[in-house]
Amino acid sequence: MIREFRGSLDYRPLTTADPIEEHRICVCVRKRPLNKKENTMKDLDVITIPSKDVVMVHEPKQKVDLTRYLENQTFRFDYAFDDTATNEMVYRFTARPLVETIFERGMATCFAYGQTGSGKTHTMGGDFSGKNQDCSKGVYALAARDVFLMLKKPNYKKLDLQVLATFFEIYSGKVGGNSEF
Repeated sequence: MIREFRGSLDYRPLTTADPIEEHRICVCVRKRPLNKKENTMKDLDVITIPSKDVVMVHEPKQKVDLTRYLENQTFRFDYAFDDTATNEMVYRFTARPLVETIFERGMATCFAYGQTGSGKTHTMGGDFSGKNQDCSKGVYALAARDVFLMLKKPNYKKLDLQVLATFFEIYSGKVGGNSEF
């Protein structure tokens, strides 16, 4: 049923050619792919991202007379990233504009929120393979790269600016993992 429904949709996913829109607050969602365990268990993929700002959640149901039907709920966000979006793409539309904001004397905050296993660490920290991590592909590293590139520009270099960062982890209502750099 879900496959048939998806076949009827006009897909217009977010692409790198799309303009970056200006937001005072930007709320985004990223769909993660099904993991190996979910694929092995033949779990249903019940999330569809048909366009750059829409998420659909599908719920297969059955009436008392055993007629099957699909209930769909639609949610709108500033940006919706499908399961093929790279961290670079997520960064481009979410945190990169924040880097520009701080160099224009603005304030900026970026955080990831979600259930355990939803992909926060992958998005913010980079790619993981077993115990190995490629942190160069996470939002943190991409933002740091751009901050230091901006600092090399003549108009900022002469200001002798310093970079300070603080990371917090909030888990079960407790603040931990406070690191300052």
